Amino acid sequence: MIKVVTDSTCDLAPDVVQQLGITVVPMVVNIDGKDYLDGVELTREQFYASLPNYHDIPKTAANSPGMLADAYRAAKAQGASQVVSIHIARKVSGVCAAADIAAQDVQVEDIEVRVVDSGSMSLGMGWLCITAAEMALRGATLDEIMRAVEAQREKTRIVAMADTLKYLAKGGRVSALTAGVGGLLQIKLLVELQNGAITPIDRVRTRGRGLERMLDEVKKTPGKPLHYSLLHSTGDLAKDFDVVRAQLQPIAPINPPEPVVVTPVIGTHFGPLGIGVAIVNE
Repeated sequence: MIKVVTDSTCDLAPDVVQQLGITVVPMVVNIDGKDYLDGVELTREQFYASLPNYHDIPKTAANSPGMLADAYRAAKAQGASQVVSIHIARKVSGVCAAADIAAQDVQVEDIEVRVVDSGSMSLGMGWLCITAAEMALRGATLDEIMRAVEAQREKTRIVAMADTLKYLAKGGRVSALTAGVGGLLQIKLLVELQNGAITPIDRVRTRGRGLERMLDEVKKTPGKPLHYSLLHSTGDLAKDFDVVRAQLQPIAPINPPEPVVVTPVIGTHFGPLGIGVAIVNE
Protein backbone atom coordinates (compact mmCIF):
# COMPACT_ATOMS: atom_id res chain seq x y z
CA MET A 1 0.00 0.00 0.00
CA ILE A 2 1.11 3.55 -0.74
CA LYS A 3 0.20 6.50 1.49
CA VAL A 4 0.41 10.21 0.76
CA VAL A 5 1.86 12.54 3.40
CA THR A 6 1.84 16.32 3.05
CA ASP A 7 2.02 19.48 5.17
CA SER A 8 -0.71 21.89 6.20
CA THR A 9 0.01 24.37 3.42
CA CYS A 10 -1.86 22.00 1.05
CA ASP A 11 -5.18 23.73 1.95
CA LEU A 12 -7.17 20.55 1.32
CA ALA A 13 -10.62 20.28 2.87
CA PRO A 14 -10.85 17.84 5.82
CA ASP A 15 -13.40 15.65 4.01
CA VAL A 16 -11.05 15.29 1.02
CA VAL A 17 -8.16 14.39 3.30
CA GLN A 18 -10.26 11.78 5.09
CA GLN A 19 -11.78 10.30 1.95
CA LEU A 20 -8.41 9.85 0.25
CA GLY A 21 -6.50 8.80 3.37
CA ILE A 22 -3.99 11.66 3.11
CA THR A 23 -1.87 12.45 6.19
CA VAL A 24 -1.44 16.19 6.82
CA VAL A 25 1.43 17.15 9.13
CA PRO A 26 0.83 20.59 10.67
CA MET A 27 3.37 23.36 10.29
CA VAL A 28 4.00 25.78 13.16
CA VAL A 29 2.75 29.35 13.53
CA ASN A 30 4.38 31.47 16.24
CA ILE A 31 2.15 34.26 17.54
CA ASP A 32 3.61 36.72 20.05
CA GLY A 33 6.12 34.13 21.29
CA LYS A 34 3.79 31.11 21.47
CA ASP A 35 3.83 28.20 19.00
CA TYR A 36 0.63 26.75 17.55
CA LEU A 37 0.19 23.72 15.31
CA ASP A 38 -1.48 24.92 12.13
CA GLY A 39 -5.02 23.58 11.86
CA VAL A 40 -4.76 21.71 15.17
CA GLU A 41 -4.22 24.32 17.86
CA LEU A 42 -5.07 27.29 15.64
CA THR A 43 -8.02 27.49 13.25
CA ARG A 44 -8.11 29.76 10.23
CA GLU A 45 -11.07 31.62 11.69
CA GLN A 46 -9.18 32.35 14.91
CA PHE A 47 -6.05 33.42 13.09
CA TYR A 48 -7.57 35.84 10.58
CA ALA A 49 -9.97 37.36 13.12
CA SER A 50 -7.01 38.30 15.34
CA LEU A 51 -4.38 39.04 12.66
CA PRO A 52 -4.76 42.86 12.69
CA ASN A 53 -4.37 42.89 16.48
CA TYR A 54 -1.28 40.76 17.00
CA HIS A 55 1.60 42.65 18.62
CA ASP A 56 4.09 41.24 16.12
CA ILE A 57 3.58 39.76 12.66
CA PRO A 58 3.31 35.99 13.25
CA LYS A 59 6.24 33.81 12.24
CA THR A 60 6.11 30.35 10.70
CA ALA A 61 8.27 27.25 11.03
CA ALA A 62 8.64 24.11 8.92
CA ASN A 63 7.73 20.65 10.12
CA SER A 64 10.55 18.99 12.04
CA PRO A 65 12.16 15.80 10.69
CA GLY A 66 10.82 14.04 13.79
CA MET A 67 7.22 15.00 13.05
CA LEU A 68 7.54 13.78 9.47
CA ALA A 69 9.29 10.54 10.48
CA ASP A 70 6.44 9.87 12.90
CA ALA A 71 3.96 10.38 10.07
CA TYR A 72 5.86 7.87 7.92
CA ARG A 73 5.87 5.35 10.78
CA ALA A 74 2.14 5.86 11.27
CA ALA A 75 1.63 5.18 7.56
CA LYS A 76 3.52 1.89 7.96
CA ALA A 77 1.37 1.00 10.98
CA GLN A 78 -1.66 1.45 8.73
CA GLY A 79 -0.24 -1.04 6.25
CA ALA A 80 1.81 1.16 3.91
CA SER A 81 5.28 0.13 2.80
CA GLN A 82 5.79 3.16 0.56
CA VAL A 83 5.09 6.85 1.07
CA VAL A 84 4.82 9.79 -1.31
CA SER A 85 5.64 12.90 0.75
CA ILE A 86 4.52 16.05 -1.09
CA HIS A 87 5.46 19.46 0.31
CA ILE A 88 5.53 23.22 -0.14
CA ALA A 89 8.11 24.51 -2.62
CA ARG A 90 11.67 23.84 -1.47
CA LYS A 91 12.74 27.40 -2.37
CA VAL A 92 10.06 28.83 -0.08
CA SER A 93 10.32 26.61 3.01
CA GLY A 94 12.51 24.06 4.73
CA VAL A 95 9.88 21.31 4.81
CA CYS A 96 11.34 19.33 1.90
CA ALA A 97 14.76 19.39 3.58
CA ALA A 98 13.21 18.09 6.80
CA ALA A 99 11.39 15.39 4.81
CA ASP A 100 14.69 14.33 3.22
CA ILE A 101 16.16 13.76 6.68
CA ALA A 102 13.06 11.94 7.91
CA ALA A 103 13.03 9.69 4.84
CA GLN A 104 16.63 8.65 5.53
CA ASP A 105 15.83 8.03 9.20
CA VAL A 106 13.01 5.56 8.45
CA GLN A 107 14.79 3.77 5.64
CA VAL A 108 16.23 1.25 8.10
CA GLU A 109 12.64 0.51 9.20
CA ASP A 110 11.72 -0.71 5.69
CA ILE A 111 9.70 2.40 4.84
CA GLU A 112 10.42 3.75 1.36
CA VAL A 113 9.71 7.47 1.10
CA ARG A 114 9.80 9.58 -2.05
CA VAL A 115 9.95 13.30 -1.23
CA VAL A 116 8.26 15.56 -3.78
CA ASP A 117 9.01 19.26 -4.05
CA SER A 118 5.61 20.49 -5.25
CA GLY A 119 7.14 23.73 -6.52
CA SER A 120 3.91 25.25 -5.24
CA MET A 121 1.70 25.71 -2.17
CA SER A 122 -1.99 25.86 -1.23
CA LEU A 123 -4.17 24.05 -3.77
CA GLY A 124 -1.39 24.15 -6.35
CA MET A 125 0.19 21.56 -4.06
CA GLY A 126 -3.12 20.16 -2.86
CA TRP A 127 -4.08 18.97 -6.33
CA LEU A 128 -0.79 17.06 -6.57
CA CYS A 129 -1.71 15.29 -3.32
CA ILE A 130 -5.15 14.42 -4.69
CA THR A 131 -3.66 12.99 -7.89
CA ALA A 132 -1.17 10.87 -5.93
CA ALA A 133 -3.75 9.62 -3.42
CA GLU A 134 -6.32 8.74 -6.08
CA MET A 135 -3.72 6.82 -8.06
CA ALA A 136 -2.60 4.99 -4.93
CA LEU A 137 -6.19 3.91 -4.21
CA ARG A 138 -6.46 2.59 -7.77
CA GLY A 139 -3.36 0.46 -7.25
CA ALA A 140 -0.79 2.48 -9.22
CA THR A 141 2.87 1.81 -8.53
CA LEU A 142 5.15 4.29 -6.80
CA ASP A 143 6.98 5.04 -10.05
CA GLU A 144 3.70 5.64 -11.89
CA ILE A 145 2.54 8.04 -9.21
CA MET A 146 5.85 9.90 -9.25
CA ARG A 147 5.74 10.34 -13.02
CA ALA A 148 2.17 11.67 -12.89
CA VAL A 149 2.91 14.08 -10.04
CA GLU A 150 6.05 15.40 -11.70
CA ALA A 151 4.17 15.97 -14.97
CA GLN A 152 1.33 17.78 -13.18
CA ARG A 153 3.77 19.94 -11.23
CA GLU A 154 5.01 21.43 -14.51
CA LYS A 155 1.42 22.31 -15.44
CA THR A 156 0.54 24.09 -12.19
CA ARG A 157 0.72 27.83 -11.57
CA ILE A 158 -0.62 30.26 -8.96
CA VAL A 159 -1.27 33.94 -9.66
CA ALA A 160 -2.17 36.12 -6.68
CA MET A 161 -2.60 39.71 -5.53
CA ALA A 162 -1.62 41.10 -2.12
CA ASP A 163 -3.81 43.98 -0.99
CA THR A 164 -1.06 45.43 1.19
CA LEU A 165 2.75 45.23 1.32
CA LYS A 166 2.80 45.53 5.12
CA TYR A 167 2.95 41.81 5.91
CA LEU A 168 5.34 40.94 3.10
CA ALA A 169 7.70 43.63 4.39
CA LYS A 170 7.61 42.48 8.00
CA GLY A 171 8.19 38.93 6.83
CA GLY A 172 11.22 40.10 4.86
CA ARG A 173 9.64 39.44 1.44
CA VAL A 174 9.86 43.09 0.31
CA SER A 175 11.93 45.98 1.65
CA ALA A 176 10.59 48.33 4.30
CA LEU A 177 11.13 51.27 1.93
CA THR A 178 9.11 49.60 -0.82
CA ALA A 179 6.35 48.76 1.66
CA GLY A 180 6.30 52.33 3.00
CA VAL A 181 5.92 53.83 -0.46
CA GLY A 182 3.44 51.12 -1.37
CA GLY A 183 1.36 51.88 1.69
CA LEU A 184 1.19 55.56 0.85
CA LEU A 185 0.17 54.82 -2.72
CA GLN A 186 -2.09 51.87 -1.84
CA ILE A 187 0.00 49.64 -4.11
CA LYS A 188 -1.28 46.12 -4.87
CA LEU A 189 1.43 43.55 -5.61
CA LEU A 190 0.84 40.76 -8.10
CA VAL A 191 2.97 37.62 -7.93
CA GLU A 192 3.15 34.20 -9.53
CA LEU A 193 4.35 30.90 -8.13
CA GLN A 194 5.49 28.27 -10.59
CA ASN A 195 8.19 25.62 -10.46
CA GLY A 196 9.12 26.72 -6.96
CA ALA A 197 9.83 30.38 -7.69
CA ILE A 198 7.77 33.32 -6.43
CA THR A 199 8.10 36.10 -9.00
CA PRO A 200 6.62 39.63 -8.91
CA ILE A 201 4.44 40.31 -11.95
CA ASP A 202 3.28 43.88 -11.48
CA ARG A 203 2.40 46.64 -9.03
CA VAL A 204 -0.81 48.58 -9.52
CA ARG A 205 -2.54 51.48 -7.79
CA THR A 206 -6.09 50.16 -7.44
CA ARG A 207 -7.70 46.87 -6.50
CA GLY A 208 -9.86 46.91 -9.62
CA ARG A 209 -6.81 47.22 -11.84
CA GLY A 210 -5.11 44.51 -9.78
CA LEU A 211 -7.96 42.09 -10.46
CA GLU A 212 -7.78 42.89 -14.17
CA ARG A 213 -4.04 42.20 -14.26
CA MET A 214 -4.42 39.02 -12.22
CA LEU A 215 -7.08 37.68 -14.59
CA ASP A 216 -5.02 38.68 -17.62
CA GLU A 217 -2.09 36.68 -16.24
CA VAL A 218 -4.28 33.68 -15.43
CA LYS A 219 -5.69 33.62 -18.96
CA LYS A 220 -2.19 34.03 -20.46
CA THR A 221 -0.96 30.85 -18.75
CA PRO A 222 0.30 28.51 -21.51
CA GLY A 223 -1.66 25.30 -22.03
CA LYS A 224 -5.29 24.29 -21.70
CA PRO A 225 -6.71 24.68 -18.16
CA LEU A 226 -8.22 21.60 -16.57
CA HIS A 227 -9.69 23.66 -13.75
CA TYR A 228 -9.13 26.74 -11.59
CA SER A 229 -9.24 27.09 -7.80
CA LEU A 230 -9.98 30.39 -6.05
CA LEU A 231 -7.82 31.24 -3.03
CA HIS A 232 -8.07 34.08 -0.51
CA SER A 233 -6.91 35.32 2.87
CA THR A 234 -10.36 36.44 4.14
CA GLY A 235 -12.19 39.75 4.01
CA ASP A 236 -15.19 41.05 2.08
CA LEU A 237 -14.31 39.64 -1.33
CA ALA A 238 -17.74 38.67 -2.66
CA LYS A 239 -17.64 41.20 -5.51
CA ASP A 240 -14.11 40.19 -6.44
CA PHE A 241 -15.15 36.54 -6.62
CA ASP A 242 -18.08 37.46 -8.85
CA VAL A 243 -15.69 39.18 -11.27
CA VAL A 244 -13.26 36.25 -11.25
CA ARG A 245 -15.98 33.64 -11.75
CA ALA A 246 -17.59 35.57 -14.59
CA GLN A 247 -14.32 35.59 -16.52
CA LEU A 248 -12.94 32.16 -15.70
CA GLN A 249 -15.95 29.83 -15.54
CA PRO A 250 -16.56 30.04 -19.32
CA ILE A 251 -12.96 28.83 -19.83
CA ALA A 252 -12.72 25.97 -17.31
CA PRO A 253 -14.50 24.69 -14.17
CA ILE A 254 -13.79 26.25 -10.79
CA ASN A 255 -12.95 23.39 -8.45
CA PRO A 256 -13.81 23.36 -5.61
CA PRO A 257 -16.81 25.58 -6.34
CA GLU A 258 -16.27 27.80 -3.30
CA PRO A 259 -13.14 29.90 -2.63
CA VAL A 260 -10.61 28.36 -0.25
CA VAL A 261 -9.16 30.27 2.71
CA VAL A 262 -5.39 29.79 2.70
CA THR A 263 -3.57 28.48 5.74
CA PRO A 264 -2.23 30.97 8.32
CA VAL A 265 1.26 29.86 7.23
CA ILE A 266 0.59 31.67 3.94
CA GLY A 267 -1.73 34.36 5.31
CA THR A 268 0.83 35.66 7.79
CA HIS A 269 3.01 36.74 4.84
CA PHE A 270 0.22 37.87 2.53
CA GLY A 271 -2.10 39.62 4.97
CA PRO A 272 -5.89 39.99 4.69
CA LEU A 273 -7.82 40.64 1.46
CA GLY A 274 -5.37 38.64 -0.63
CA ILE A 275 -6.85 36.81 -3.60
CA GLY A 276 -5.41 34.30 -6.03
CA VAL A 277 -6.07 31.60 -8.58
CA ALA A 278 -4.45 28.19 -8.79
CA ILE A 279 -4.31 26.94 -12.38
CA VAL A 280 -3.96 23.25 -13.23
CA ASN A 281 -3.52 22.52 -16.94
CA GLU A 282 -4.36 19.34 -18.79
